[in-house]
Amino acid sequence: MKISFLINNIYGIGGTNRTVINLAEALSAHHDVEIVSVFRRTTATKFEISPRITVRALVDLRPGSSDRDAAGSDEPSEVVPRQEEFYAQYSKFTDGRIIRELRKTDADVVVGTRPSLNLFVASHTRDGALRVAQEHMTHLAIPPAVRAEMARVYPRLDAITTVTEADARSFMENTPIPGITVVGIPNSVPQPSVSPSDCTHKVVVSAGRMHHIKRYDLLIRAFGMLAADFPDWQLRIYGDGGEAGKLRALVTELGLTGRALLMGGFSPIESEWAKGSIAAVTSSAESFGMTLVEAMRCGLPVVSTDCPVGPREILTDGEDGLLVPNGDVEAIAWGLRRLMADDALRQDMGAAALRNASRYDPSQVAARYVELFEDAARRRAAAVRGYRAPAATRRTGAVQTRVPPVSLGSATVDVTADDAGWLRLSCDGPGEGRHRWNFVLRHKPSDGPPLPEVPLRTVRKQLDNGGTRYTAAVTPSTLDDLGDGRWQVAMRSPKAGPVHMKAGIRDTRALIDARNRLIARPTEGLLGWNLPYAQPNGRLMLRTVLRETHAECVSVEVTDSGIALEGVLCGDLHIQPGALFVVSRRGRHTKSFEVPVRILGRQSFRAEAPVRNVVDHRLERWEDWDWWLQPDPYDRRKVRICHLLEDFPDVKGAYGYPSVPLVGDEPSEYAVFHPARPVWVRPYCSASGAMAMNVVDR
Repeated sequence: MKISFLINNIYGIGGTNRTVINLAEALSAHHDVEIVSVFRRTTATKFEISPRITVRALVDLRPGSSDRDAAGSDEPSEVVPRQEEFYAQYSKFTDGRIIRELRKTDADVVVGTRPSLNLFVASHTRDGALRVAQEHMTHLAIPPAVRAEMARVYPRLDAITTVTEADARSFMENTPIPGITVVGIPNSVPQPSVSPSDCTHKVVVSAGRMHHIKRYDLLIRAFGMLAADFPDWQLRIYGDGGEAGKLRALVTELGLTGRALLMGGFSPIESEWAKGSIAAVTSSAESFGMTLVEAMRCGLPVVSTDCPVGPREILTDGEDGLLVPNGDVEAIAWGLRRLMADDALRQDMGAAALRNASRYDPSQVAARYVELFEDAARRRAAAVRGYRAPAATRRTGAVQTRVPPVSLGSATVDVTADDAGWLRLSCDGPGEGRHRWNFVLRHKPSDGPPLPEVPLRTVRKQLDNGGTRYTAAVTPSTLDDLGDGRWQVAMRSPKAGPVHMKAGIRDTRALIDARNRLIARPTEGLLGWNLPYAQPNGRLMLRTVLRETHAECVSVEVTDSGIALEGVLCGDLHIQPGALFVVSRRGRHTKSFEVPVRILGRQSFRAEAPVRNVVDHRLERWEDWDWWLQPDPYDRRKVRICHLLEDFPDVKGAYGYPSVPLVGDEPSEYAVFHPARPVWVRPYCSASGAMAMNVVDR
């Protein structure tokens, strides 16, 4: 049968997009599947979609498109209720495009994916197609006026699904639709391509949009209650959104800088789940709980609030996770403590989570949808004379669940790092044809001419689906050619120019252990570090570090009166008695202050920043002072203090330090304001990884 999904914007990021793509991929193994996006605002989709699935848009809102100012685009929709969340996106013009699509579709089944679109599907889909509504929102979260319109129009549907059994019951109790049983079918999550977590890294992971409904404030407070008892644990929260600023302020207020990290958006996310040992979900409401299943499929036990619907149907309390009362900070802390303190319990629950989450595999969920469609077709055939049920399966025999991409430019490169300095690259591309592609690394200097390209020995393997798998390795010895800098990961053939490749999975969990080892026992030889990362446009890059001497910042402590740092020195220099911490003003008016460091052990040190000196001697309203280590008081060579050696690229964004308000000891003739007023001093890590502090009159 041919199945058509109608979705708001498949080109964006969101839970509905992800689960619709997962389901479409599984159904496309045996059926013709298309995804029809009402809107298109970007050229490419954020999530990878198999070329076996047809993707098209009804309204093109990209710059330069005639649809942006089409007639009727400034008139309100006559179908979407004013109270619907996305009402403002729809218009009389979009109504016409959607209705025309539904009346002429050749699909056997049309599936709407949100209330506004389900109203179109119910009212305007041609009579020969089955009409199915997917409800991804918690039913009672839908505004009453929208539910009233659903009650009026939905009787024309053939089937309605929710993502939980509890919400199906809520739907039937609060908005009964005559003659239609609402069925709970969960979202699907594919088996991750990364190996599962072994639950040994002391990291708590949470992921989702930065929205107040996710209640990350509760999670941060709960972690703060445990921080002193578990000093070697870290909280990482992944996601973007409007709450990020408030959450950063809360991290600062609770003194959790460097312990609770806001990591920003990350895709694909499974490599980051696999770095953790505990997943945390603290939402006040969930329509399903995709993040719970994603974490469980990566082998993590989950501490989740027992919010309405989702989590209780996913977790088995005490077996693969812990359910705690909704909105209760102390209960969240109790659940985290129980797993943080017990390695064996954590690993046992992680193994159970991995087993139990397999029921959400897309193939199993797709089978339930096919059964739903076939049952709806039988009921339609019994009730409507002349209706002809679609064929159950159009594709027979062995079908590849993964098909090769249509072009090398649409393929992705997966990278796995180990703790010995190797990076292993893998890419499934289309059949080579006349090309013979090889991995190459292309230098992207911040200034000066680029270095020569570095070719990588590339191994090719023909796949059963007609594609080609390319593999290569970046070895520690390759760093001799790469040096210190940034490199594009590209592919080149003798018959074509270089193609900058898209980033896939970046599994860098081994770098967590590598950093911990280096801090405990700094290397005395050449230091190398190789980190894959994705640019904002999704292209794959490497950040390479190769240094004879390197000073790595381990921690920064900010108090009401000062700034202290700890670090380690790696390479061919050694910390001598009398070693100095040096801060130097950046710019034309150079100035430096030196303070002695305290040697903590083998190549490790601690120093107090001379913040009062820089306040007294500032010349401008805003100044930056760079941090250096002078390992030998009798040797003027200095080493820039950096925070580079991490398993993720955006150290600047993850480590947001608070400011210290200070009043100067001495008057300064160059100060913008009188020194009696506070001057703010804040440490930071620059985009290049170098540590510094800024001094600001406010």
